[in-house]
Amino acid sequence: MPRSEFRTKSDSFSIAYKHIRKGNKWIEKGKGALPKALEQYLLANNYNNTNPELNYKIGMTYLRSDQKAKALEPLKIAYSKKPDMTKNLLLLLGRAYQYNLKFDTAIQKYEAYSKSLSKRQRRKQSDVINKYIDECNAGTELVSKPKRVVIKDLGDSINSVYDDYNALVLPGDSMMYFTSRRPANKKDKPNKKDYMFDEDIYTALADSGVWKKAAYLTDEDFNSKRNEDIVWVSEDNKTRYIYDGYMRGGDILVSNFIKGKWSYPKRIYRRFSKSASETSLSITKDGNTIYFVSDNQDESFGGKDIYYMHKNQKGKWEKPKNVGSVINTKYDEEFVNISPDGKVMYFSSKGHNSMGGYDIFRSEQDGGGVWTKPENVGFPVNTPGDEICYRPASNEKNAYFAAKRPDTQGGFDIYRIIYLGSEKKMVLSSEEQLVAYFDKPISDIFSKVSGEEKIDTVYNLVGLITDAKKKIPIMAKLDLIDIEKSQTAASTMSDSTGAYRIRLPELKKYGVEIHAKDYMLFLDVITIPPKIQGREVTRNFTLTKVEVGSKIVLKNIYFETGKAVLTPESNVELDKVVAFMKDNTDIKVEISGHTDNVGTQLSNQKLSEARAKSVVTYLVQHGIPQEKLVYKGYGFAQPIAPNTTAAGRKLNRRVEFKILSVE
Repeated sequence: MPRSEFRTKSDSFSIAYKHIRKGNKWIEKGKGALPKALEQYLLANNYNNTNPELNYKIGMTYLRSDQKAKALEPLKIAYSKKPDMTKNLLLLLGRAYQYNLKFDTAIQKYEAYSKSLSKRQRRKQSDVINKYIDECNAGTELVSKPKRVVIKDLGDSINSVYDDYNALVLPGDSMMYFTSRRPANKKDKPNKKDYMFDEDIYTALADSGVWKKAAYLTDEDFNSKRNEDIVWVSEDNKTRYIYDGYMRGGDILVSNFIKGKWSYPKRIYRRFSKSASETSLSITKDGNTIYFVSDNQDESFGGKDIYYMHKNQKGKWEKPKNVGSVINTKYDEEFVNISPDGKVMYFSSKGHNSMGGYDIFRSEQDGGGVWTKPENVGFPVNTPGDEICYRPASNEKNAYFAAKRPDTQGGFDIYRIIYLGSEKKMVLSSEEQLVAYFDKPISDIFSKVSGEEKIDTVYNLVGLITDAKKKIPIMAKLDLIDIEKSQTAASTMSDSTGAYRIRLPELKKYGVEIHAKDYMLFLDVITIPPKIQGREVTRNFTLTKVEVGSKIVLKNIYFETGKAVLTPESNVELDKVVAFMKDNTDIKVEISGHTDNVGTQLSNQKLSEARAKSVVTYLVQHGIPQEKLVYKGYGFAQPIAPNTTAAGRKLNRRVEFKILSVE
């Protein structure tokens, strides 16, 4: 990066440039050092946040990190300032849009990148580009039909700021084994290969359904200075299978609990290839069939494949066989898990109709023992990132898997999935944080689940959330805002029928804030009367699609009487608009002012324009780019209610938010 192009002023320049050099050094150490590199780049960015080269570095680092969705903004700045800076900038923008679930825009960037290549380059990269486009098309389809699930992070008793994955939960959810790349002790140091800590095995016990603090597995034969990954445990917890990453590139070892102690882990089954690496394993309940993942290239369809082998009548293992092209693709398959009866297989794959990275798939054996075409388990379980290590509970209504989500403790976290089904409605309250299915508009989207409410002591707000035009149900996140305290009082999410239920802390006035993917921010105020019949208050809400021409009235925007000066009471609402626009950077909006018909047309037009300008000024001061905003005053030319009553005139005195374009 040229120093002269980065310099904007003499003050702090040398310090800022040192941050860039430090960031470059951290990048060279490997993936584990990416957070430290980002820290340095962002410190430099405080000095000059419009430099295209620095924004490119930040975007690239985010794409390599666990926070891939955050790459979009810096890459957009880099492209707007210097579109020809690198040949792959359009490709990287496509990746960033894909990670933000903006699949149509991602495809546009991929196609534009392809057109920018020479014929030779296009032929060379066509497979990769077409794969990304296929992922976006799959993502569009999967996101349009979200599964009705609740996804719960297991929290800091299990997860750490490092990668945690491969949860093996014993029957009854009483005990868990899992793998973590956290430091085992204060003396532990990152390895030299990728600057990450080696894998170790951890255990945790549960008490009344609550996981206690995880503990390092102290048996030195299982945890050592090598990489150890727990891959399978028998139901009686007397046999452990461990992946050892330092033996012949990676092998699976077995240990048995005999006479009160664990045997020394030994390599299992001579049938495994000595030259290949086996990385995951699953065994049927009768112990007669093993499924495993190997990078054995002799029989591979490409990358890592899933294999199986049977035990014959003499109790000896037959030669391993590739599961076949129905399951395996030219891309990697990983983390196989077979049901106890051997009839259902779950696995992660970068092929099939993955929407990006590893997606989780399910296949069943038909009557003839042939595996059916794998089915993507769907969104929101799968995303454009990696979803791995899927293991269902015995009834398949619950499952555990590992993923990187906005609420992650850091790296991969272990999550529990609760499949809600269509036969029951869940009761919602505000006791546990759960990941809702949305990507942005608002990144901190959570929903809440608890046990049955005691209806004789609790008041609930219930109703439907639907599309304003099509009247179809919407899965959305609803927050009740305590206006007096300016804080969230309760949160919930609507189900696939649009129905929601939320506990009312008190019977009084609340702000209502609703977010749903691809819909305009909804803000309103409702008043719950101090006395109601029964224990429920019904309020239905409609949301407007984010599309050109869509508009909403910004309620709770207050000005000094007859002036364009915003009062402090407006800040809460305006801050919500700021957050919405920061999470929807591809839109350009018009802020318009409107008045009633009291006074002259000219004075009202000037007042309405000045008030719209005041709102735009607030948004710009809080980080929204000026070029994303237009202000206009309409006076009393666009009434939404008769000006013949005080109530009508009050409705006409308003500020509106209108979508002008969507990138």
